[in-house]
Amino acid sequence: MVFAKLRRRLSGADAGVAPRGVFALHPTPLDSGVVTGQVHDENGNLLPDATVNITNRMGQVIAEASTDSYGGFAISVAPGTHKLSIAAGGFRRYSTKLQVQVNQRTPLGGIQLVADDSLELPQPGRYRFDPLHTEIRFVAQHIGMSKIHGRFNEFDGFVEVAPSFEHSRIEMSINTASVDTGVQMRDDHLRSADFFDVENHPVMHFRGTRFTHLRADRWSVSGSLTLRGNSSPVSLNAIYLGQRRFQGPGFDSDLRVACQATTTLRREDYAVNWQATLAKGIAVVGPTIEVELGVQAVFDQ
Repeated sequence: MVFAKLRRRLSGADAGVAPRGVFALHPTPLDSGVVTGQVHDENGNLLPDATVNITNRMGQVIAEASTDSYGGFAISVAPGTHKLSIAAGGFRRYSTKLQVQVNQRTPLGGIQLVADDSLELPQPGRYRFDPLHTEIRFVAQHIGMSKIHGRFNEFDGFVEVAPSFEHSRIEMSINTASVDTGVQMRDDHLRSADFFDVENHPVMHFRGTRFTHLRADRWSVSGSLTLRGNSSPVSLNAIYLGQRRFQGPGFDSDLRVACQATTTLRREDYAVNWQATLAKGIAVVGPTIEVELGVQAVFDQ
């Protein structure tokens, strides 16, 4: 059968392993067909985690998948005329019609997405964080138990957008005493010398000086975080959400820009000895902390 040969070839059954860069087809019902393709970004690089869905003539979604680490996808669908759409953050949606045959593969080959022009970079100038629409959150593993979710309630920051966006910079100061996990006893412990040592180090500071464009709406912001008097390199994985003028309750008419960012911090980089606190019999968070930022910044005229 056609599918038996195809599956053996793509899954590397003869060699025992899948060829590098080739995704293996899963078992397919004999009354369906398979649609395959490989998605690339605007620079021709493989694009993982793009959403692929197929709809029938009634507009109903009959299949959905995400591209793998090599940008590939293989979807089994019933035979007929369908519409395939591919969506990824920062890109225009790609759509095409398909004619799927029984027990046949429909190869789309390489598909290159186009960057979304609506994500125009902001004009040069200073954009100050809006504290009412900005959040700094963190998630840490509780030793052998569960996850701890928290946030910082007091902070200040700005982004200085340069004429060449790659040369922009970001400054952010966080009041360490404003840590909030929803449990008073735990928050008091986090403020102690075992962790943030608020009495001697009331502020942590991040300075980012290198903006690197990865693709479409994805950027890397490299800089340094100073905590407890210790500085360590930090890289933010940022998603640029665009700019807009908002009007209405809770907003003014100034130009706003928005982004989301994540990073992982290691407590040992900032002289926080979690092994020592564990030896005291204190239930502590794990050695790494995931940080999430949701930022809205207002153009500072």
